[in-house]
Amino acid sequence: MAKSSASAIRNMCSTNLVSQHAPINRQMTASSFLRLLRRGGAIAVLGSAMVLAGCSSGEAPGLGEQGYVGGFFGGVASDEPNASLAAREVLTVGGSAADAAVSLAFALGVTMPARAGIGSHGVCLVHDANLGLTEALDFLPPKNAATPPGSPAMPTFARGMAALHARYGRLAWGGLLAPAEQLARLGHRASRATRKDLEEKWRRIASDPIALAALGTSRGTVPDGVSKWQQVELSSVLGQLRYKGAGALYTGTLLKSVFDSYEALGAGFTLEQFQNYVPVWRRPLSLEAGAHRAFVLPPPIAGGVPLGQSFGLLMAEESGPIGDSADRSAEVIKAMIAGLVDREKWVKAGEMTAEQADALLSAEHINLLAGNRQGPSKPIPGLPPIDSGSTGFVVVDREGLAVACTIGLTGGAGLGKMPRGMGFFPARQPYDDYWGSPLIIANDRTFQLYLAAAGDTGAAGFGALLTTTLRAYRDGTSLEAAISEPRLTFAPSVGVIVEADAPEAYSQGGSSLGLPVRRTAALGRINIAFCPSGLPVQPEERRCAASADPRGDGLAALAN
Repeated sequence: MAKSSASAIRNMCSTNLVSQHAPINRQMTASSFLRLLRRGGAIAVLGSAMVLAGCSSGEAPGLGEQGYVGGFFGGVASDEPNASLAAREVLTVGGSAADAAVSLAFALGVTMPARAGIGSHGVCLVHDANLGLTEALDFLPPKNAATPPGSPAMPTFARGMAALHARYGRLAWGGLLAPAEQLARLGHRASRATRKDLEEKWRRIASDPIALAALGTSRGTVPDGVSKWQQVELSSVLGQLRYKGAGALYTGTLLKSVFDSYEALGAGFTLEQFQNYVPVWRRPLSLEAGAHRAFVLPPPIAGGVPLGQSFGLLMAEESGPIGDSADRSAEVIKAMIAGLVDREKWVKAGEMTAEQADALLSAEHINLLAGNRQGPSKPIPGLPPIDSGSTGFVVVDREGLAVACTIGLTGGAGLGKMPRGMGFFPARQPYDDYWGSPLIIANDRTFQLYLAAAGDTGAAGFGALLTTTLRAYRDGTSLEAAISEPRLTFAPSVGVIVEADAPEAYSQGGSSLGLPVRRTAALGRINIAFCPSGLPVQPEERRCAASADPRGDGLAALAN
């Protein structure tokens, strides 16, 4: 180590503080994430509360220091390994699940730019076992006549993450964005998950010269996973958000350039609407789930109710594991159809009171839905069979705080056009109020957390989340098996969709209802954490599992 660097470290150790605004100067790996980041004596680590790991005073590590959390620290599962590792490191130094979720989400904007990023939008469910509180965070773009479906959607992601951090965060904001900025500025070797996702959408990405220059190699190809892949323009935007906060995008230094870029692409929202955008915290809906309660998103977000109703119908079934016979497959399909048919009715009715929304998941109402066999009278625009432009993730911490989010661009690579100098794709305005819903299961008396799951949007994500959670929670299947077993779903525009390797009973279930059946290679991606003993509990009783969907190349990290 150079003498100047050693001297700087000694000085930092004497003050026991590191500035969250110090520059970022080294490649991040899982092991070096919280080590000294140095160049010419400049040092940066995660947040102003974080202390240099090498500064040993003989005292026990404090919040933000490596070694602060011993034993179980929580868990994380996402569709991309680098993003999961960023979240894992936040948990190991004492960050909350919300802190880790913010770090993960911004990292996904670098590593999966065609599914996530600063231009994206989404929803989260948050459960706090200490407060006995479950909330829904809605940061979907506002609708008006000037923003028709498919037009550039207002970039609401940054303020959504800021709202999550302000309410449930523990560490400094700036440090949580440092991993994402570092991945973009210094470059990283693209993971297999990143490369596969870009390859799927490369023709669309490469058709835009600005996007190709921002994301492609010098040869105009997908990153190869060997050479470092840099996203310099994106790193500049992330740096300003890290240093100045999310407000930099809406009222600060980035406002004019971002708004002008969106306006040039045809965005219909005004400057005033952009500046005044605020995410909405909502009370989620819940229903009985055995000894506990399952929580889903409330209206006007239309995805939660069909998921909750389908889940409630199938929780009441005693017909055995999904897919064991044509009859059992048919029951799953009928439950999905019932929720979507009912959605068509209450969406037409317009705004409803909280009591009316709660009634949609009451035991009495769910029992009334059991007889539906035919699909909605018309396709649901916001429920595509498979949406490759979204991603879900879950984070839980040792204190029982859980965050389950779905974020996306409304289609792969969003608009498919990237504003000059920004490094991220704008999302398209959603086509409907339907949006994929995360799911959380917790006890309404002890407030312990039992399950958190989130996935991509569309009918594929709906079916994947429903079947996986039922297998793990209702049927007692191991989480590894539950997330790996074949899936099926119902899409109004297609009929029944079944995975290619599923037993014939899956297809027969759809055929028995007179519905067309189509097979596909893989159906949806979800990420899930399941704690059969609940969280938090006594350390010796902790038994949790987390899993990233094997249909992708993500990563789940959990320590017991």
